[in-house]
Amino acid sequence: MTGLATSPMPAPAAPRPGVVPRWLDASLARRLMLGLAVALMVSALLLITLALAIGRDSLRGQHEAAATREARLFEASLQNAMLKRDLVGMADILTSLGQSPGVVQARLLAPGGTVRFASQPQAVGSAAPEALQGLCLQAGCPPPAPRLGWQATPQGERLQIAYPILNQPRCAQCHGPADAKPVNGVLLVDFEPLAQAGPTSRPALLLTAAGLGTLALFATIMGLTLRRQVTEPLAALAGATDRLAAGDLATRVGSAAHGPDELGRVARGFDHMAGRMQATVAELAGQHHFLQTLIDAVPDPVLVIGPDYRVRLANQAYATLLGREPASVTGQCCYRVGRGLDEPCPSTLVNCPVAEMRAQPQPMRSMMALRRADGSAVEVDIEAAPMVTASGETLTVEVLRPLDRSVRFSQEQRLSTIGLLANGVAHEIHNPLASIRLALQASLRGLRADQMPREELIDYLQLVDREIDRCVATTQRLLQMSQAPAPTLQPVAVMPALDDVLALLGEECRARGVQVGVHIEPADMRVLADEAELRQVLVNLIHNALHAMPEGGRIDIEGRHSAEAAADAAGYELSITDTGCGIAADEQALIFMPFFSRRADGGRGTGLGLAICKAALERFGGRIAVRSAPGEGARFTLHLRPAPFREQA
Repeated sequence: MTGLATSPMPAPAAPRPGVVPRWLDASLARRLMLGLAVALMVSALLLITLALAIGRDSLRGQHEAAATREARLFEASLQNAMLKRDLVGMADILTSLGQSPGVVQARLLAPGGTVRFASQPQAVGSAAPEALQGLCLQAGCPPPAPRLGWQATPQGERLQIAYPILNQPRCAQCHGPADAKPVNGVLLVDFEPLAQAGPTSRPALLLTAAGLGTLALFATIMGLTLRRQVTEPLAALAGATDRLAAGDLATRVGSAAHGPDELGRVARGFDHMAGRMQATVAELAGQHHFLQTLIDAVPDPVLVIGPDYRVRLANQAYATLLGREPASVTGQCCYRVGRGLDEPCPSTLVNCPVAEMRAQPQPMRSMMALRRADGSAVEVDIEAAPMVTASGETLTVEVLRPLDRSVRFSQEQRLSTIGLLANGVAHEIHNPLASIRLALQASLRGLRADQMPREELIDYLQLVDREIDRCVATTQRLLQMSQAPAPTLQPVAVMPALDDVLALLGEECRARGVQVGVHIEPADMRVLADEAELRQVLVNLIHNALHAMPEGGRIDIEGRHSAEAAADAAGYELSITDTGCGIAADEQALIFMPFFSRRADGGRGTGLGLAICKAALERFGGRIAVRSAPGEGARFTLHLRPAPFREQA
């Protein structure tokens, strides 16, 4: 009991993209423009940030330079006031400095950190040692440079300059020598905080507008360039690809409109590929048409079926057999179009050729009932063989023969054989009848004249009896020829069957001037066969030999055991050799095919004789072979199975 096959769980469906992703996915140009816009926006932000940083540093540098210049100017004023010992003037100088634009306060500190003078009087006398940190004001230090420092305040960054006022020789009267006291004091100036240059400030906005305008111009130029040089050629290529995929093999991109760049080479390569594809498809269509025409010329129904049970090729004879149109057969499942089923034929009920080829690819034969389009059934004999394609796929080639046609062909061949024997049969019956008539007429004349002796009348009556026996024997031979094949093979005596055939053909042999020699070993040899079919095979072969010798000749019939004779093998050889015109080498492979006929006497045969001989020998478990050369006659050898010895006793 077979278990039920479990089907795999379906994979979860992927989430469907939104409207915007689908809109972007549908066009390369949109994605390029979006990428360009994002790149430009990021570049603009980076440029503006960098510009603001550079502008801030530049502004701080300018502010520091201005503060240094201003401190240097006031240094000279303070030194003059110091030389004059004008304390009031020094206070006025600090007050004036504190009132300068951009200055918050100004202080003059002693080297110890005490405020001596200030623009704000309340700051005088206070201590601000932290303002002097980092300045070396003692003896032995090199002359200190002005110190600039920025301090963060809620209103912004504020600049403070600590400007040392160096001791000079002219100041030695009051402050002592410069070596002992290098600095007279430190001018400390606090400036107003710088305005914050944020993103919303006027300079930032102007800079942003200028940057965005420049980037927009750059984006426009780049967009037009991309559209003309990239997206439009790609759109044309994509459209041509869609048309080619839809089946328009004549579509071309028009590579003449493209230059020698990469897209131009792609366009020219596409046009070349499309041209080759169109030529290849046309060639394949021509080959398919030739193949379809070829199999349509075969009189028997022919099918080529794939391992998926779908009909790859079918000829007109098959469509006619089922009463269908050829277009409705190709591509359909064989079990559906041939038997009206929804699934393959059950292997336990029907010997399906396709299923057999899938299991073991080898030639086979089967019988099956097909259903026509009108619902009627037709019995067919199927000969199937595997065909392996270049891709490794195994196809099944079927040749169907309706059983009623096979029976009709067999009957036609028998009637044809009997018709060929008519001349010999007429002679075999005519001569005895003529002798009987002469004997009866002589007897009647003698009896009427009452002059015939009793012994002479007895002789005439015995002559009549013998001639009647000859007629009866001839009719019995014909009856044996016309019998239906037996269901099983029986032992058949070779010599009697051969004698009967030669008796029927004796007159034709004499008429054509053909001599017949017979040598059978052993004389009582029996083979496994059907007697009627074996006689028909002998008639066909001897008739063919007679037709090959229109000017007369000789036929030799020989029978002997072959070297590899065995009780269960086709080890007995019965050969028929003629001295006729022979058979060409290229025709020897065709003579056993149905409907192939090529007679030396110019007559037209049925083309079925040798095909039926071959089929009969194969049914006997034997085979038939030919050896011939043009002008040297032909030798047909029948390989038969000897009957078991116990059946010959």
